[in-house]
Amino acid sequence: MTYLIAGCTHINDLVYADGRTITAQLGGSIYAVNGIKTYYDDLLFVTTAGSDFDAYFGDYYRTNQLSTSGVHQVLPHTQYNMLAYQPDGRWREHSKYGAEFEAQWAATTLIQATHILPFINSTTQGIYLESSVTEPIWADLDAIYATTPHATVMWEVATSDVETPARHAALTACLSQVDIYSINLPEALAYFGVASEADALAAIIAQGTTCLFRVGTKGAYMVTDGHAWFAPSYDLEYSVDPTGCGNCATGAALYGMAEGLHPLHTVILANLAAALNARQYGPYPAYTTTIRAAQLHRAEGEFVRLRQEQSDVA
Repeated sequence: MTYLIAGCTHINDLVYADGRTITAQLGGSIYAVNGIKTYYDDLLFVTTAGSDFDAYFGDYYRTNQLSTSGVHQVLPHTQYNMLAYQPDGRWREHSKYGAEFEAQWAATTLIQATHILPFINSTTQGIYLESSVTEPIWADLDAIYATTPHATVMWEVATSDVETPARHAALTACLSQVDIYSINLPEALAYFGVASEADALAAIIAQGTTCLFRVGTKGAYMVTDGHAWFAPSYDLEYSVDPTGCGNCATGAALYGMAEGLHPLHTVILANLAAALNARQYGPYPAYTTTIRAAQLHRAEGEFVRLRQEQSDVA
């Protein structure tokens, strides 16, 4: 398999700061699947879920020709979260099934290396991880690298890790084990202990690991080799729902970097994928060759334009 996305699966009821509520939307790392699917088909989602997975995700999988071979059904039902947005765009979630089920879900649905290893080989180009530093996957990451030594591994940093200072040392250690990571502005401010976007950007550059640094509706930076390439957000006038846009951008950025594209080109691909994702509630419903061609063509034009604007740097 060329690309693997390893992360959680759940359903969301979305509660917005203005009081609106949208129910039963697909959630979790399926949005990272979208990020890669925007540009490439050979991918697999490795995840855990309940026996009702097909009832929620089946139509989406069939429409987009996704394989269910990476889905491990380990609970009676899939996690169902109440996800509430705050006015600043941050969010909090809790299980609709209560604290006891949430604890059971957290203990039994962790992604294991044994879930990933059967699907990777020397031709695998990229692996996306959405895992807390407390999860067992980090202890087995060497086994994954040994199986596919040339793959690019990207980590979507967990908000819970950033908001728990006692985990920061482990977070820093995990950053040294991956090729790329993704973090948003509030997370970067908390992790690096700074107060501004500029200071966070400087800290990311100093840290050294290649990073997709997402700064909300302003856009995102791809930070690598001591330089930050910036691309704006796109099509904000068509945005309906921001849920999953960070995961979507991260998945697309993994694709761009694993394919050896320029960092600026990569962050443009990430932002365009997120813009497509934001056009409706839930993941973009159906990818086609026409949509893909349009996205890639637009990205080429934006790359030429922005590269000229940023031509004073290498």
